[in-house]
Amino acid sequence: MKEVIHFLVKGWLKSKYILFLPIAVGLLIIMLLVVNSSQSGATQQELQETFNNRKENVHLLIASMLKKERAIGLTSEEQLSLDSLLLKEEYLKEILKKLNDENLHIAAEQLAYLNEYEKYTTFKSIPYLGENAVKVEQSKAEALLDHNLSYSEQITPFKTALFTKQLFQILFSPITAFLILLIFCYKYLADKENRTFDFFQINSLSNKAIYYGYLIPLLMVVLVYIFIACFLSLLPTLLTGNINTIFYPIEVAVSSEIVLVPVWKWLVFIPIGWGIFISVLLVLIICLFKQQATLGLLFALVSLPILASYMISLKAGFQMANPIHLIVSYENHLLPTNRFAIYLFTMLFLLTVCFIISYIIIAMKNTGLKLPEFKTNKKQHPMTGKLKLLQFEHVKKKRKGHILLTFILLFWGIGGTVAAVNQQFQNAPATALKAIENDQNTTIGLRTHWELVAADFELEKEMQRLIDGTEIDDGDFHANTIKQLDHRYEVLESLKGEVYSTNFFETYRKTMKLLEPGSYKDENSTLWNITEMASEEQQNILDGKGITPWPLGHKWISKFDAPSQAISNEHYVMLKLTEERNMKYDNSSLFAIYKYLDWNVMFVVLLLFVLLLWTTISEEHSPTPTISFLVTKPIRFTSVYITKWAYNLAVSCSLLLISGAFIFLIATMIGGVGEAEYPMLIYATDRQEAHFFLSTANNAYFYFENLSTVIVKSGVLIFTQIFFLNSLFSLVGKFMKNHYASIIVTLIIVIAGYFIGDHYIELTGSAYNPFVYFDTWNIVDGWKSVEANNGQVNFLNGTAILFIGGSLLFCMGLLFRRRVAS
Repeated sequence: MKEVIHFLVKGWLKSKYILFLPIAVGLLIIMLLVVNSSQSGATQQELQETFNNRKENVHLLIASMLKKERAIGLTSEEQLSLDSLLLKEEYLKEILKKLNDENLHIAAEQLAYLNEYEKYTTFKSIPYLGENAVKVEQSKAEALLDHNLSYSEQITPFKTALFTKQLFQILFSPITAFLILLIFCYKYLADKENRTFDFFQINSLSNKAIYYGYLIPLLMVVLVYIFIACFLSLLPTLLTGNINTIFYPIEVAVSSEIVLVPVWKWLVFIPIGWGIFISVLLVLIICLFKQQATLGLLFALVSLPILASYMISLKAGFQMANPIHLIVSYENHLLPTNRFAIYLFTMLFLLTVCFIISYIIIAMKNTGLKLPEFKTNKKQHPMTGKLKLLQFEHVKKKRKGHILLTFILLFWGIGGTVAAVNQQFQNAPATALKAIENDQNTTIGLRTHWELVAADFELEKEMQRLIDGTEIDDGDFHANTIKQLDHRYEVLESLKGEVYSTNFFETYRKTMKLLEPGSYKDENSTLWNITEMASEEQQNILDGKGITPWPLGHKWISKFDAPSQAISNEHYVMLKLTEERNMKYDNSSLFAIYKYLDWNVMFVVLLLFVLLLWTTISEEHSPTPTISFLVTKPIRFTSVYITKWAYNLAVSCSLLLISGAFIFLIATMIGGVGEAEYPMLIYATDRQEAHFFLSTANNAYFYFENLSTVIVKSGVLIFTQIFFLNSLFSLVGKFMKNHYASIIVTLIIVIAGYFIGDHYIELTGSAYNPFVYFDTWNIVDGWKSVEANNGQVNFLNGTAILFIGGSLLFCMGLLFRRRVAS
């Protein structure tokens, strides 16, 4: 075993790629550090806005009290409340002064302010802060004071342990685990092809010595990676002397409350959990290596346990025996308590058991695991020359492993979308809890406003009575308004207790609908916006078809009301809160496909096709080109060109369909197919049919199409995208003499074309830019036509332009003549 370890480690240390790993990790950290440092200040700005609002509330309360003091005097209790307000005002001034000086060390003042606020509410019942928000803020301020910490940037952190946590979640993610396993598999196959294992056996080494000698260096690489990633991730924090920020408290939604968890729990759990998870997989892979499993079968057998563990976690919830929680669903279930330590010990025991089982398997002799070979007695028909060329292209790519690699990446890419969608669905209750908390804070703010209005009215009423003895009657308007807001707060508070109930989302939708009654048709038509109109009209369709709406909220937020459309920071906060209250979640396969397209993952997939899979005519500059290799008589250059073009198109579409079908079946097993007739909002710039609705507020039309129809349209558009991209790649390959140069030039053209089309979308000629139509979902749902203010930017024109453009590029490639090297 020592000989094997020594041989492998020596070979790896001599490799020129040995420094690639730390350099890649270092570059990632530097890039993220630069980006975060250039975009820092979000937390400070949020704190400033929060305390400015509180200062404004306090000023309004003080003004109201002083007005009453001058007019009719104050009772002893009211005088105490005024003294408390004046003291809170001083704390707020100190906090805002520090924030203006970019000093976030405000925990002491924040805690003093909150304590004084609690005293104030005992004197006068105008609470302008939510009860739960006060408790969380108090706990956070106390934790910061205990460790002498200041408030820290959380959205784009840098120089603190929060930055390290952010890096850990990137460097120790399922994606990195998959990539490392993929590298190990290809390294093993390369060693097997180079007869390295035969060399070991010739030297009388046993199977145990060979395979354990191979496993141990791989585990050493994992440990080295963990060490390098941890050290480099902690380096910014160590150099700036902010290591004590590992105690910084982070809010986590657990059950129906928000709890605080220190950062150090993430820093301990993530690398250890990730290391155990990948070690278990490595042991499994080594056992499969011993069974001489092919690479495809290997990844199938490795993926199945992971998939099974993930599906068990979705169906049965969190379980201490399930290893999938090492990288998924650990925050809410493990970190708020100390169960994470027990869980890690449990998983270490599982790893030990896996080692014992692997020892038995590796010690076995004459074992092999192969797929059965299906033989046929059918007569072999001779193939034409063109089919021979297609077969030859396929053999070349298959031998290089490009087809399998592309399929695996495609499978994991689409599967990753399904996993992300399901994780969002699983975390929907926590998202709902935060949305309810935000809604309660908004309600408290409105209540404070009406309390002040009511106080001013009562003062005016008292002064009028003292002047002439008359009474002013408001018909209990102010009292009723305050009562309604109190009722809303209590209803929202009761909702929090049902967050994890089975019918919570239905209850949430009904409750929010009751709290916001009325129809958009009752308002002035000039105020009709797509969000209000589409939400109501979509609900009518859902009720008519008996379809359960997607959680969470009762509204369908249009892209006109997306946070990216905000015109000010206050507007952004309002739009963001509305979006969070009405975010749509589901775990069905159709919803996963919808999100896959909505996130425009397909664009990345198309680039991967170019990068990894496609063959190019540039390869014919090699010493043994296809044109003279298959047969002694040279093949026509046109035949080679057509063959490569057809091969690229056929294999790309086939891989996409096959991997998509596999993932669709898996997603269906997890959450069902979903509603094919779910009504999807489609935007339009003019009325084309009677069923189109007009929004005067947004100056746009809209209508609804079934989800299945929209997905089919997206599939057709994706096919034309591949068709166009394939023809472009083939044409570029004719001009370039190097395969990789063809890849780079094609990617540059596509990215530049997409950027120009997206950036200058309002130009008249944008409708004829084929790269505009690579934004798949925004084309199919009509939003791109709204952005361009041009109804010609639509699905039909996009399909036609991509197909015609691809055909023209293909013909140009046929007509262009290039001398081929002999």
